Order: sequence, then structure tokens, then C-alpha cells
Amino acid sequence: MRYLNRDDRREEILKAAMRVALAEGFSAMTVRRIATEAGVATGQVHHHFASASALKAQAFIRLIDELLNVELLPASAPWRDQLHAMLGSDEGGLEPYVHLWREALLLANKDPEFKGAYLTTLDMWHVKVVHLINLGRAAGAFSDSDSAENIAWRLIALVCGMDGICMLGMPDVDEAAFNRHLAVMIEKELC
Repeated sequence: MRYLNRDDRREEILKAAMRVALAEGFSAMTVRRIATEAGVATGQVHHHFASASALKAQAFIRLIDELLNVELLPASAPWRDQLHAMLGSDEGGLEPYVHLWREALLLANKDPEFKGAYLTTLDMWHVKVVHLINLGRAAGAFSDSDSAENIAWRLIALVCGMDGICMLGMPDVDEAAFNRHLAVMIEKELC
């Protein structure tokens, strides 16, 4: 094991946890598995993180932050398209993040520390959606029918609900239907 200062070692462990989460999900994120991925002793993981839950929560927040900062469309794309992509991109490379998001909801119901992380990521997503709505309004692409904050929560709620229905495999509610419904709601809310 090479020498790293405390912050660098902690960061290395956190990045290892993120890799394990993306590749194998939260259930694979044991202290032993993360230590192996990071190339450290399990004691190092315990030394840098108060609990396995704390490590999972921090890894999840960091992963969702990465996801929210992926540039899915060029900045010159229409505001409606940018908003749609932020709310429900069907970009195939993001599937591991979507899988984690779904798994995180279940974990949040069981683990209070992880619930805090899940709520943090919802707030992060909300901030991004509000920002896009406000940029679109400044460019004259969206109306001022209601506050951006309220509209963002309604759109996020639609996305979360539709994602749950799609996951259940309901007839006539597939990815294409998800995208149609989202486009209609963006249109109704902002145009």
C-alpha cells in the first residue's frame, strides 16, 4: 500500500465505493469488498468512515452529483429538450445510475442515514431542474405560469411515478410512453 495523506486515502476509498456501487449495486458495497477495490485493509475503511451506511450515503451523493452534471445535450439544444433530458434521459450509458437510483429508494426506507442522502440528491436534482426552467424562461422559451420550484417538484414527481410504473412492466407504459407523458407535462407546465 502506497502512502497517501488522510484526505487522499479517504477519497480513494470513496471512489472505490462508487465503482463498486455502479458495477454491482449497493448490496455489494460491503466494507470488505470496498477495501479490496481500494487496495486497503478493512480497518482503513472503518477509520475513514463512521459506518458502512455513511460510506454508502456519501458514495450515492457523489454518484448522483456526477449524473446531474453529465452534459447530455449541447448547451445550444432547445430548452425543452434540455429539461426533458435532465428529467428523464434514455441515454443508455446512464443505466447504472438509474439502477442505483431505484435501489437507493428501497435502501432509504430501511436506513435513516441513507434516507438523508436520498433526500439530499432529490434536492440536488430539484435545484438543477429549477435552474433549467429559469434559464429557459430568461431565453423566452418557457412561460411564468407558476414558480419554477413548484413546477420542478411536479415534474420530478411525475418522473419518479412513471419510472416506478415502467419498472413494474405495466402494459402500454414503456419508455416511449414515459417520454410522451413527460413531453406533454413539460408542455402543459411551461408553454
